[in-house]
Amino acid sequence: MRVVPTPHTTGVWISASSAVVLGWSPGGIDHRNSIESLVPGRHRSTGRPPTADHPSGEGHRDERMRVFFARVDAALPARDDVLLVGDGEVVEHFADHLRSEDFVSGFTRRVELVKSGPITERQLLARIRGFAGSPALRVLPD
Repeated sequence: MRVVPTPHTTGVWISASSAVVLGWSPGGIDHRNSIESLVPGRHRSTGRPPTADHPSGEGHRDERMRVFFARVDAALPARDDVLLVGDGEVVEHFADHLRSEDFVSGFTRRVELVKSGPITERQLLARIRGFAGSPALRVLPD
């Protein structure tokens, strides 16, 4: 496998319903994408036993999640280091997806996972800059 250092970093905040992708380089934000998901939410209190037949839409959740991951993956520059931020299992599954895709392609990039609830775009950008080793300078009043 080859390791290619890059000054470019992409951050992704991801949940089952959407993803926000921000690309950053020392010059600022390179690209910005918002991707909506078609993955149906999980309804845990349906009132039926877990072994009962599920509505047809729930059987397609995994396939819709694979399609969603492919759309988010397509928005990531191949050589960028990636910071993944999110809560729940989706961010963990997406990290596994990226790592396995990189393994298959013979490419290694830094993929880091941070658990967090919903954050603003500015908070995501601050985390991306810190991950890239270029945190924003803070100036305190005299």
